[in-house]
Amino acid sequence: MKKVVLKLGLVVVLILVVAIAAGAFYIDSIARQGIEGGSTYALGVPTSLDKADVGLLSGEFSMSGLNVSNPEGFTSPHFLALSEGSVSVSLGSLRQEVVELPTLILSGISMNLERAGDKSNYKVILENLKRFESGGGPPDKKPEEGGKKFVIRNLEIRDVNVHVNLIPAGGELTKVDVPIDLIQLKDVGSGGESVRMSDLAGVILKTIMTVAVQKGGQLPGDIATELTNGLGELQNLGDQGITVLLGDGGVVQTFGKTAEELGKQAEEGAKKLGDEAKKIGEGIGNIFGGDDKDDK
Repeated sequence: MKKVVLKLGLVVVLILVVAIAAGAFYIDSIARQGIEGGSTYALGVPTSLDKADVGLLSGEFSMSGLNVSNPEGFTSPHFLALSEGSVSVSLGSLRQEVVELPTLILSGISMNLERAGDKSNYKVILENLKRFESGGGPPDKKPEEGGKKFVIRNLEIRDVNVHVNLIPAGGELTKVDVPIDLIQLKDVGSGGESVRMSDLAGVILKTIMTVAVQKGGQLPGDIATELTNGLGELQNLGDQGITVLLGDGGVVQTFGKTAEELGKQAEEGAKKLGDEAKKIGEGIGNIFGGDDKDDK
């Protein structure tokens, strides 16, 4: 009798182990699909995620290998790529309709901005995001229904590099990199309406683009202006109740720039680039004897 009871106990334990493993796999798959679907719907381009790991007992979540595809017709391998993300949350919160996340950390982000002639990948993405914020989405995608909503008290975006390619075939002279060490967003989703995964994708993209423009003088003036105009047509982060802090070399400054202020920064950046180009041109002229005064 004892042997029978022992065997039954072992069977029950085995079933529980299998059920937990199957549940974990199922939940991981749901999480991955939710992130992929939300980003695809908001940005209008395919998004893939290599791995999502939900800790059923620990309340920890991690993901890696997020890839937001480039719109068709552009050469970069991706528009945006994320190495890894992680968050800890109480199990009680996971059972709520609105999940509160104390801290979400995203690190190792690469964004490619391409412009060739009158076409640019960021214009396509911003237009898609504008359509999403207006209540629409890609024509071939169904609107989001149901799903968890989130309030994120602290969102940290670390180790970002924005790669700008003015003319894809123009070589290294037309490329600019804008590194961003740390961006912190406070109270995402607490400004009256919690956010879904699709909303969060838009917030992250707008934040990175806005900070890239704010780091005045590094972006080519015309690209900075186009980004400013595109961002100015989207929901303002400040109006969404989000506070954004930029950490740069230990100095943290709050910014909540309006589109007009960003436009002024873009113009100043363009002027700086023009002045530098003029100096370089004068220097080259002097090297090759191009000084008009000497010719007279």
